[in-house]
Amino acid sequence: MADPRDDLAAIADGVRRVTTLPGPQTLRRRSEQRRRRRTAVTGVGLAVAAVAAGTTLLQARDHVVPPDPGVGPAGPVTPSAVPSVTPSVDPSVTPSAGPQEILSGRRQVLILVPGMGSSTLATGRDDDRVRATTEQGIDDRALWVLRPEGDRFRIMLARPGGTDRVCMTVVHDAAPGSVRGRACEPATSAQLFTIEKVADGTYSIFQGKRYVQVVDGTNALVPDLPEGLTTTYEFADRGPAPAER
Repeated sequence: MADPRDDLAAIADGVRRVTTLPGPQTLRRRSEQRRRRRTAVTGVGLAVAAVAAGTTLLQARDHVVPPDPGVGPAGPVTPSAVPSVTPSVDPSVTPSAGPQEILSGRRQVLILVPGMGSSTLATGRDDDRVRATTEQGIDDRALWVLRPEGDRFRIMLARPGGTDRVCMTVVHDAAPGSVRGRACEPATSAQLFTIEKVADGTYSIFQGKRYVQVVDGTNALVPDLPEGLTTTYEFADRGPAPAER
């Protein structure tokens, strides 16, 4: 009968063989062997790929279609060979005019207040006072013509109000005064303004002894503020001015 101790010793030897790590030299040697095997396999794979590529290239050369002798290389294109294209023009679009035309009284414009977003100068819906407003669809109250008279300008509504033309008119009523839309009167100096371009490309409007400016809060256009220039304007072209009646 076999001695059980012999079986235990055999099991212990097997466990030691499995769990005992090889020494550093053995590990380096095995690693080097694996590296050489990978290099050899890679080299064989590249060689096979090169042979396959060469075969494909030869097959492609065998199937090259010779050029048609009736078709020559593309030569220079002569102007007569290029079809002419006439740009389409929308007759409803009117090009914007420059400052010279605007200040000649031949154009109708919106008078914008850059410091107040998209506000424009317009007469009131229920009164004749001129204010900066963001209302839309008020061309009958917000389109102006800058009509030159000597070195000054009469600022007129582009569309007649009733039977008379309407002009911006300075009124020195309760301080700081007001600017109103009233019937144009050729002899009235209160309807004549000096318009000058300033350094930033916008324009100042001056009447009498002071600049005509917008008051914060009410947005009213006034002529008698004691301060220096704080409000300037831009002119947005809206096409030819209507003919005078």
